[in-house]
Amino acid sequence: MQYYDVIIVGAGPAGVGLATLLAKLPDLDYVLLEGGRIGESLRRWPAQTRFITPSFYSNPFGLADLNAVDALSSPALYCGVEHPSGAQYADYLSFIAQQHELPVHENWLVQQVTPTADGGFIISGEQGELHTRFLVWATGEYQFPALAPFPGASWCPHYAEVENWADFTAPRYTVIGGYESGVDAAVNLVQLGRSVRLLARKSSWDPSSPHDPSLSLSPYTRSRLNEAVNTGRLEIVFGADIVEVVANADSGFSIHAADGRQWACEQPPILGTGFLSGGGATQIDEWWEWDAKGQVMLTELDESTLTPGLFLVGPQVRHDPQIYCFVYKFRQRFSMIATCLAERLDIDAWVLEEDNQVWGAFGNQECCEDCQC
Repeated sequence: MQYYDVIIVGAGPAGVGLATLLAKLPDLDYVLLEGGRIGESLRRWPAQTRFITPSFYSNPFGLADLNAVDALSSPALYCGVEHPSGAQYADYLSFIAQQHELPVHENWLVQQVTPTADGGFIISGEQGELHTRFLVWATGEYQFPALAPFPGASWCPHYAEVENWADFTAPRYTVIGGYESGVDAAVNLVQLGRSVRLLARKSSWDPSSPHDPSLSLSPYTRSRLNEAVNTGRLEIVFGADIVEVVANADSGFSIHAADGRQWACEQPPILGTGFLSGGGATQIDEWWEWDAKGQVMLTELDESTLTPGLFLVGPQVRHDPQIYCFVYKFRQRFSMIATCLAERLDIDAWVLEEDNQVWGAFGNQECCEDCQC
């Protein structure tokens, strides 16, 4: 059985970003395991989907690109666009992996994780078994959509199952969900000339909403939404708490809301209802402690409170009130985790000291909602 100091599962922005720091540690034996290709989840985005956080080359002035996973690179420079597509960003991650000579094993699908009596882990897959002292889970959330939010959802295509919105050729569609994925689906369909009814519980773009884009619609999506509304082909219905979708005996579908309202549509409604709480962490759910909201409970070092040696990186990290669901947020945790791993393996971590503040003057500090910064 091959032994490693650290195994990272998932070669998306979280896994690749953390690995760029592990690469700096002398004599560290580590590997990234990826079930598909580097950036696999991003490569599965709909063709029209773009990063909602803007990329801009500001590195020479001490400000890292918001979507960069290491301080010296810039997706804006590499991709040549401000809002990269999933495929463009995945290619950027592959470039970063090559530049840092990261040991990525693609098409290595983890099937089982077993903690050992000595405090390590056995990772099992079709290729065999690997042993590691520390395990970092970085499988994200996009490949874990919420496919059953209500009865009848099985009739409905989910946002994460769409390859190209141009494949939706009917003149009219209904989209369920008023946050990023639901609004993005509606906007892209309107841009393709379709008429869309958007059913939302509430406005996630109200001016009084929280400033945090983890909780409210991003400015990028808001501006596109306004353009879609101005076409006259987008109808928005608020207060729509959908409880069921029924396939009619003759044809079409009926959408039922909790308040008794119903809507008829010829095409299956599209689900923009988000992703499973906990995302990829649910793959090994027995090794995490979960709170009442279905979120993973972590120590201050992003380690499992139930299984020592197991760490979480990526968009599922929560430390109330902070939600680390964007690259520019969760990358702030990389140096902390890398330093922790180095110390526990008795490796000198001085090479990581300069990485503690590379993401900006505010670093990982909390910032109030109403501040003027």
